[in-house]
Parts: sequence; C-alpha cells; structure tokens
Amino acid sequence: MKPLGKRIAMAVLCAVTLTSPLLLSGCSMSELWQGTEQSRKEIAQRSEQDQVQLFNQYVKAVSRFNRMAVMFDYANRPTLNELKAGQHLTVFNAPNFKQLQKELEEAKQAGVPYDEMKEPLDKLLSKLNEITPVAEELDAYYKSKGYTTDNYAKEQQLGPKYVQLYEQFIPIYADFDNLMHKINTDRLQQRLQQLRDAGKKNAAAAQEVSLRLTAVLEKLDSEKEPDVNAINQELQAIGDLANGIASPQYDTVKTSVNSTIGAIRTYMGSKQDNDYKHMVEAYNRYISNMNTTNMNELDQ
Repeated sequence: MKPLGKRIAMAVLCAVTLTSPLLLSGCSMSELWQGTEQSRKEIAQRSEQDQVQLFNQYVKAVSRFNRMAVMFDYANRPTLNELKAGQHLTVFNAPNFKQLQKELEEAKQAGVPYDEMKEPLDKLLSKLNEITPVAEELDAYYKSKGYTTDNYAKEQQLGPKYVQLYEQFIPIYADFDNLMHKINTDRLQQRLQQLRDAGKKNAAAAQEVSLRLTAVLEKLDSEKEPDVNAINQELQAIGDLANGIASPQYDTVKTSVNSTIGAIRTYMGSKQDNDYKHMVEAYNRYISNMNTTNMNELDQ
C-alpha cells in the first residue's frame, strides 16, 4: 500500500523499578554473586533494566522513522515514482535516512540488548551507509538547482542508483522493524503479567489495551480479507477496557485510543489509502501518548 509498507510506532518497554540502587564499585563480580539472595535478585533486575533501556533507544529510533515515513509519504512517494519513471525532478524528498542512521549507530555504540538483533541491525546499518550519502547528494543537487546547469546529468547518474538502493532498503528495514515489533510484543506481554501479579489494575489494563490495539493493526496489515465483524467486536472490547481506566493520568491516552478505534473503523469501511494513512497516524499519536505516560502513576 505504501513504498515502506506498514509504518507503526512502538510503545517503549517499562524498565524494572528497583527497590534500592546497586553500588557495584569496590566489589568484584565473584564477591557480588556470593552475596545475599536479595542482592542476586537486584543484580538480575539491574541487568533486565539495562537491557530495557538499551532496547528503548532502538524503539525510539524506529518509531520516529516510522512516524515521519507516514507523515511525509505524500512527498516521498512521488519522488520515488518519478525517478522510477525517468521523469525530471525539481525537488527531492526522501525519508530521513541520516537521522535513522545516526540514532541506530548511537544505540549500537551503547549496546545491543538481544543477540537476535545483531545481524539484522548490521545489515540495516550497512544499507543506510550506502543510501544516506546518495540521498543527501541528490537533496543538495536539487536545492542548488544544479539541474539547470548540467542538463540533469547528476540526476541521470544518481537517480537510478537511489531507486535501486531504496528498493534494497525496503526489505532490510522491514526485517528489522518486524523483529523489533516481535521482541517488543513479547516483552510487553511479560510486563502485562507482572503488572497483573502486582495488582496494578489500571496499569495492566493500559498495557492490555496497547497490545490488543496493536494486534488489530497487525491483523489488518497481514490479512487480505480480515473478519470485519470480529474486529469491530474486539474494538468495542478495547474501547470498554480503556474507558474503564479510572485515572486522570490516562485521560489523554484514552482520547487517542478512541480516535484510533474510529480511524480503524473508517478505514475498514472505505479501504482507501488516505484512510489507511489516517489510521496509522492516529495509532502513532496514541503510542506517542502512551510513551509519555508514567504507568506507575495510573494506580495511585
């Protein structure tokens, strides 16, 4: 449906809250592991917390790229299509490859939290290293109106190269994006159970809303003929769950949940590209609101 396929953002993982800080200085790891049962639990919690914090750096990078890809698809898609058709451009629009590259490189420098991310991440960064300078050179070329003096010579040189790299980028990015969503969903499912076990009723409900709403969008993207009646029933249940969260800290999120549900129903009724875009934008706004909500405050 779009050159980059589905572009949905992700909710960041909630880091483990430690009961007390760990001071590792002055102790060897062997000494620490010989400590009390409580200290061993705290070390395990800190390890999990570090993984979550690292992973969230990747989540934020991918989510930002996805939001911008949807927001500026109206400009980026014509650029690609016109270059494919051999038409001359006077302005160049492309996804922000440079920002994605920068944020992923910074995240990688901080660490890769899960082994399964390493190979897809390296492939993506390798392709970004190729496409970013080509996109930047084309952008500078059109901004300087260089085509007026070289009779589009640089466009003829770099245009086909950009199209080729873009088409190579799509499946590589999709693989990484899909993996990120899978890891994120698995971890959020674990977090949901932790919240339920801890008796955090509102936070657990908010987490469940996020997972179920994401599953609906995934279903709409993956199934050619989704069961509209079943999805409408699920949307009703999600809306009821969200509206039942009695915390003022969730009010903004609740509004965006209902907006997303409305946008999903509009898209299911029309199947139009523009309504698809509005649906994804509504969902991404919801995720942005979720990511700025302190889940610890929902049950206070």
